[in-house]
Amino acid sequence: MSREESKKLFVRETSGLVRTLNGRDVFLMNFMYLAPAASIAYPLTFAFFFPGANWILATVIGALLALPTAMMYYYISRLTPKTAADYIYVSRYLGPRVGLIQALVNLFGYGIGIDVQTEMSLVIVPFFQAIGVAFHNQGLINLGNELISNTTYYFAFTTLMILLVGLVMVFSIKWVARVISSLTILQIVGTIAIIILLAYIGKGGFVSAFNSLSSEFKGPYYSDLVSSSIPPFSLFGTLMLGIMIMGNLFIYNNAPVWVGGEVKKGYKTIRAGILYSYVVAAIISVILVYIIVADIGQRFFLYTSVNGWTTSSGSGIPIAPYSLLAYVIIPAIHNIPLLLLLLISGLTWYISYALIGAVAGIRAMFAASFDRMLPEKFADVSVRLKSPYVSTLVFLAIALIFNYLEIYQGFSLSLMFGVISYMLFQYFIASLGALKLSKKEKNEITSKLLITSILSIIAVGSAVGLMLGYGILTYTPNGFGYDLFSGNIIPSVSLLAGIVITAEVWYEIVKWYRMKKDGIDIRMVFTEIPPD
Repeated sequence: MSREESKKLFVRETSGLVRTLNGRDVFLMNFMYLAPAASIAYPLTFAFFFPGANWILATVIGALLALPTAMMYYYISRLTPKTAADYIYVSRYLGPRVGLIQALVNLFGYGIGIDVQTEMSLVIVPFFQAIGVAFHNQGLINLGNELISNTTYYFAFTTLMILLVGLVMVFSIKWVARVISSLTILQIVGTIAIIILLAYIGKGGFVSAFNSLSSEFKGPYYSDLVSSSIPPFSLFGTLMLGIMIMGNLFIYNNAPVWVGGEVKKGYKTIRAGILYSYVVAAIISVILVYIIVADIGQRFFLYTSVNGWTTSSGSGIPIAPYSLLAYVIIPAIHNIPLLLLLLISGLTWYISYALIGAVAGIRAMFAASFDRMLPEKFADVSVRLKSPYVSTLVFLAIALIFNYLEIYQGFSLSLMFGVISYMLFQYFIASLGALKLSKKEKNEITSKLLITSILSIIAVGSAVGLMLGYGILTYTPNGFGYDLFSGNIIPSVSLLAGIVITAEVWYEIVKWYRMKKDGIDIRMVFTEIPPD
């Protein structure tokens, strides 16, 4: 063989990652990604625009709409049990340009929205406020308020949380899974405690607890915050609310896919990771919504989550009602052990989601580097730590930069627009890739993959189409569309457009560079599935 021929020979190395995750690990990881207690409250605030929606039925609809996607990922994981499997099969069956788009969406999507800011406003703030109320400590209440209003505090706390996430990510996926598993178990215990508490006291007990606590701070009574009118049932409103719940909760069902190359082989492990966790999360979500409707009160929850529960002069309970946590601590405010359990379990809600988001972003970077689309140094795996430490450090740097830009420079993305975009660039593209994969060979698994991928395309495409279409039609100051696209819509669109353009240009540059430097046609990389 000539020297020139040797230069052009393409050889794949193994990834260096080790299969250490079992069924329990991936079950808890995916459950935490779904996170029903953390995720259910936000989409319910959109019920304000759908007054006749049945919340319980909407939750069931949301779970059913995302079920084909979960099933699709189950079959994909059996066919392509690789790390960053989404990127792997999309880049192989839809092309490297589309695969690179998806990798960059995961990298920057999770790098920007690493959820530590959400953790601050929805968990950390009510944590200090509730402790302050329980122990009659105005200093702790003020600290909770200042964590949001004081930019320096806000930046310091979010930076600390990002560094903690980065510290965990430096270690092997087995240790990451142990951290996530421990936090998930704590979250499940707290969620069960929420359900038992509200079911035990009933609506009468909640109303009494709220009135008692609110009166201590000269706030309004429960009856003052409830509309007397009951709108008629709306099928369209129920469907739209179900889509909102799908997009904020049930669609996030693919955490095990990103660590597929680190999961012990066996379809039972994959089944536990994707399907069992999805079913359990769906059941808990329906129970939670039922509890909200029956014991907290649908109209009370909707009014206060949008308008707050203080008087026009600001008197009332000094706990911001921005998440489910704020509501469930009211009847537990004088039961210190129970209150601490609820608050501590609440601390797991978004920081664990940030951990899983970091896993996805880092694995996407690692896989693209392994394909030589990014600097090969990014694919280095520490022999001692058994983790892609370079990709971890780069991801950490991206998260820190965007945290600074969001807090100090006002670079924030529209939340719901981000959800819609992620549904398109992640789940819709993944469904198209799965459809093409299902046609490559014929067997029992690919036949089922064909059906589930088609259903997933229809479900995700229809959901996004309805949200965008109805959002455009109702884009008025008081309309659904205005709230849907609230935030910096121009930076949101610009970032997505920039990712697409960058992926296209970057691919052409890499193709030219690899051919000139290494004598390798980069397209060869995408003709095979990489080894473990």
